[in-house]
Parts: sequence; structure tokens; C-alpha cells
Amino acid sequence: MKVKIRGIYSTAITKLLIDEGVEVTQANDAIKELFKIQSEDRPTVVIEDLETKAGVYVYGNDSDKVIQVLKKVCKSSFFYEEDIGKIYCGIIDSTDQKSKSIIISLNGDEKGVLDLKNFWGYVKQGSKILVQSKGSYDGKAMLSTQIRLFGDDLIIIKNGFTKMSRGIRSKEGKDKLYDIAKNLDLKDWGILWTQSAEDKDESVLKAELEDLIKQEKEISKKFEEADKPGLLYSGVKKYFVLISREDKYELDKIRGKAMPTITGHHSLKSAGYTILTDFAEEILGKVDEKQVADGISKTLSRYGPADKKLYKVIVTRPNGTSYRIEGISTDIVNDNGVKRMKVSVRGNWGSREYDLDPEKNILTVRSQESEERILTLGIEIFPKFAKLVDINMHVKITGQAAEAVDNEAISKMLKKGEITQELAKKLEEQFSAMEKV
Repeated sequence: MKVKIRGIYSTAITKLLIDEGVEVTQANDAIKELFKIQSEDRPTVVIEDLETKAGVYVYGNDSDKVIQVLKKVCKSSFFYEEDIGKIYCGIIDSTDQKSKSIIISLNGDEKGVLDLKNFWGYVKQGSKILVQSKGSYDGKAMLSTQIRLFGDDLIIIKNGFTKMSRGIRSKEGKDKLYDIAKNLDLKDWGILWTQSAEDKDESVLKAELEDLIKQEKEISKKFEEADKPGLLYSGVKKYFVLISREDKYELDKIRGKAMPTITGHHSLKSAGYTILTDFAEEILGKVDEKQVADGISKTLSRYGPADKKLYKVIVTRPNGTSYRIEGISTDIVNDNGVKRMKVSVRGNWGSREYDLDPEKNILTVRSQESEERILTLGIEIFPKFAKLVDINMHVKITGQAAEAVDNEAISKMLKKGEITQELAKKLEEQFSAMEKV
């Protein structure tokens, strides 16, 4: 197993993996020098930041092994597994007119959903269809008929266009890859070039493309020969690791064994305070660590949160997607750090109040009709915004009645390996208290 790591958690995770005997490859220059890494071999696992910096995603066929190492330290975090790109011989089961979708039998009792607008042709019950998973929702695979095959440096897309990963920024790199695509016999395939393709030789990229086209022919042959639903291609295993506030401090300690690190490093970096964090770590050793921490706290508090000002709440879901709540901050309780605050939001649908309680890790949403309590992995409050992870543990309060959205949520998460035993115990206690009216 060889792991490539990028992002704000890279130093801590590199240290953790190396200590566990895992080989790290294609490290950036600073990490190479710090840990004396020489390998430039092709990685079998890649670790990168989520868009909101609330954690990382881990993908590759050896991802399970990396996750087991991370769980030794990140005991209060959430590990959401998703198999991306599985290809099936599906059988059309039925249609759902309400959701405008086709229900498809995939493998054993497994079902998937295909949006009707993505299907061309007559929907005939019992007929075969070649489909690919692009994620899951509510226990069912979300399907597409636009097949993608994943290589190390490129992804080929049936009936797609040639485009670049956002990580490819240089004009020279883009021009080179567009020229290569022009000279290839792509027929009805498009290419998504990944960031690693920018530095690869044309011969390497052509060989990789040929391998993927060969895979596609083998999959098509299996589909033609299949007479029942089943898996044709295993796709890529991917994990979304939502790192709790508590575990960010654990990663601070690990990073601190490799280089000067302030307490709160990963929390501050995840909020975008990179320059402040880097400066604070430059003066560690010259200034007392407590003085540095107090200085950071005082500096941030000057900028907010302030009463009756625009404030945002950034919520990350288990699958790495996110949404924002924007409103006016009120009722701020500040005692050497914000202990509690509210964000009031008004819209065409009425008004809502978001009550943030970082000490209990609870976000309470109130409207005229009801109250909903959301258990989080920790609420981090910064001057202009707050960040939290919603792991789908909600309680609705109507009048004097409390109703859990899913009473078996914790046991389901534990069974899937999404949480550790330690976190399950904490969540049970917190959830029980949250259900009291």
C-alpha cells in the first residue's frame, strides 16, 4: 500500500501512517524534507481535504486499511463509506411516478434508482440495463447510464466531453492534455484529466487510456452475456472522514511530535486562518505557548461574533456535501469564548431561529410550528461563521412530544463501521438527554 496525502491534515496523517509502517508517496516538498520521503511511486490510496475542510476523503482500493489506522486516533469522528462507480447489469423493476424515477434490481436484494430524465427509450419491466452507481441515498444506489471508468491519471466518460480537474491550473498543462486528447481515437468517450496527469508523459497516459478502453470492452461483453442482475465492475472505494472537534486536537498532538504545533492548529486551518496559524507556530519556543494561545483567542474575539451582525453556519453532511445558513447573530453568551449564540433567519417561508450550543454539541432549529434538535460532532464558532457536522441524529419536538427521526440510528452506524464503540457510547448518552422535552 502506498498513500498520497494532500491538504491541511497532511502532516499529522503522514506522521500517523509512517509510525504505523505505511509508505507515503508523492509527498509535497515540505513533507518530503520533514519525513525524508523519497518515493514517487503510484499511490494505491489518495487522501485529500473535503471542500469545507471538515475532514478528508480517502479513496482507492486499499482505503479500508488506512481507515483502520485513522480510527485508532480519530475515535470521535464519522467514517462514511461509499462505493463510487460500481457497474451493474440491472433489471428494470418498476417506475415511481411520484419521484419520476425507475427502480432497478442490481445484485441480490440491492435496489437502485435511475432518474427518468436520464433514460432514453421505452421503460420495459424485466429488461436489462447497464447502469453505474454515483453514490447512495436513503439506502438505495443512485444510478446513471453515463458510464465512467477510473484510472490513476484520467477518467473516461461515455458520451462525455474532455475537461480538466480543478487542480490543473497552468495553461501549459491544460494545452498539453487537450492536445493529447485531440490525437487519441476517443470515438464516443470523453476524458476527465486528473491533477496527476499534468506531469505524466504522453506514452504513459495513452497506455492508461488503452487499459481503460480494454476494461470497457470486457464489461460490455459481460453485460451482453448476463441473464440476471449482478455486479460487473467493482468501482472505487471511497470514504468521507468527518473529523470531530475533539479529534482535531488529537491530530494537533500527533503533528506536534513532528514540528512546532499550536493547540487548535487543525481547527484554525479548517476555518481558513492559515497565516495566523503559521505565524503563531513561527514564534513557538520564543514565546510561552499559553501566551500564544491567549493572543490568538483575543485577536479572533475582536472580530466577532458580534450582536445583530450577519453570521453564517456551515453544515457538512456525512457524504461530504454541505449547505449554509445565513442570518443575524443574537443572544451571544461569551465567557472566555462563546458558550452559546443564536442565528435568526427570515425568508418567504417564515422565520427560524438556530440555537448553537457548542458545550452540548447541539444545534436547535425553532420555527412557529416545531422545534428540531440536531446532534453534531462538535460546533466550532469563529468570528464570522460557525462550522458543524450533522450526522443525521435529529429529534423533533412538537408541543410536549419528542420524536427521534430514527431510533436505531446509532446501532446502524455502528454496524456499518461509521462510528467507533467509544463514540457510540457518547452519542447514546447525548441523544438520550436530547430527547427530553
